[in-house]
Amino acid sequence: MASTSAAPAGLSPTSTSNSAPNPNPQASALAGPSSSTTTPDLARSLENDPARTGYDPGVAWWMNYFRILTGKVTKEGVFHYREDRYRAHEERDCKRCEEYRDWLFAHSPTVRFLRERVSALNGNLDASNVVCRRCPARLTEDGVAVRQSGGFSPGHGILLCANEVRNRGHLEDSLAHEMVHAWDHLRWKVDFAGEKDLKQAACTEVRFTLFFSLFKERGDVTTYIPRRAEC
Repeated sequence: MASTSAAPAGLSPTSTSNSAPNPNPQASALAGPSSSTTTPDLARSLENDPARTGYDPGVAWWMNYFRILTGKVTKEGVFHYREDRYRAHEERDCKRCEEYRDWLFAHSPTVRFLRERVSALNGNLDASNVVCRRCPARLTEDGVAVRQSGGFSPGHGILLCANEVRNRGHLEDSLAHEMVHAWDHLRWKVDFAGEKDLKQAACTEVRFTLFFSLFKERGDVTTYIPRRAEC
């Protein structure tokens, strides 16, 4: 998961708000088996060239914004402009994300239910391991913008991408999604990377979809018990 700041502490029952990242993921309550698999090469990202894109980070933001409105900046330039504005507003975005997160922990039926399920398996989710950070996007050479709204790491916790948060409801969906992954890890030791069994990685996404659709349909998740069903 992408992050420009320190990773959150492991999802351990004893984690505190000032915990340092766990150097040994296997020591965490939500840690998974270690792996020597290397990360595959990613498509090379495009860097901004003002002569090509029309976006010049050396001038005032409003001048670039006016150039965008008048069609003088390419789609690639708009992407780089957006990323630069995210950097400029990182502190504001993270503060808003943390306020939403804390409210959801206290008041969201979905988030509270999933937090209780994780706690029942001796895991813990709180502000020490559910963190808000700016998540830089990438623009590949074929023009595809690669973004994310959050992520889960067994040895570290849940990442919420503050710059991608549209509103509190959107953050609730993203947080619930990652909390289902956390529950899956504690209950089933899911192979999220698909290094041993790609089906496990797919099934955890299916379980979230089923959970979310049930909540939207009935408005009540208190009787929902996730199962490791065939999917």
